[in-house]
Amino acid sequence: MQLRKYQPLLSHLQRRKGRPEMLSFEDIEKLIGAELPPSAAKSRSSFWSNNYRDENSHARAWSRAGYRVAYVDREERIVRFERTH
Repeated sequence: MQLRKYQPLLSHLQRRKGRPEMLSFEDIEKLIGAELPPSAAKSRSSFWSNNYRDENSHARAWSRAGYRVAYVDREERIVRFERTH
């Protein structure tokens, strides 16, 4: 499982303590130390889905931190994470 790749994103969101967070794709890439896959810019439903029950380790990272993707602008390359509970 690749959750380790997205562990820095999980840790970052945990430090936010429930406050909403707007990150650019570049911010996320800096956090994880790698480029996001092409699917991140192509389709919200594939990469930015909040469905973590499959093997999407990236979705598991933000869901384990208690967040969900509330908004994605693929052209501007930004993502808003909001607390789930």
